[in-house]
Amino acid sequence: MRALVLLFLILLSTRAAAEVCPWLNAATAGGVLGGPVTNVTITRAHAGDDATCEFIRHDGSLLLDLRIEVETMPSPARDFASYAARCHSSAQPLKAIGNEALACNDEGAGQIVGRVRDRAFVVRISTSDRSAKLGALSEKARKIAEQVAGILF
Repeated sequence: MRALVLLFLILLSTRAAAEVCPWLNAATAGGVLGGPVTNVTITRAHAGDDATCEFIRHDGSLLLDLRIEVETMPSPARDFASYAARCHSSAQPLKAIGNEALACNDEGAGQIVGRVRDRAFVVRISTSDRSAKLGALSEKARKIAEQVAGILF
């Protein structure tokens, strides 16, 4: 019986370890989103360290979403253009975040697109609150992008 309980605890801890975002924990995401995170989804690539992490907070009828995507690019000089295109024409270059980064507001969200060496990252914070200030969302996304870029260096 003790062996069965021990095996169960080991399997449980292994599963919990697999569900950790490499760039941000739920407590920090909750701080950025203004309260406890109610749902965390981590999707890992089949190979390498690439992953997408999504943190969702429900506050009554409001939904706040923080999404971090990191992907290795085979040819950064060519491949980063498809990430930069996510910012459309409103892109503002940012200094001191990775090798190159862009900030933009896109469909009610603050978004940062950047790269560190051969890895592209996208940080997007969105809300269902139509009265939310896009500048505030962009600033929060910028702070998370600084953290992600620092980890990727």
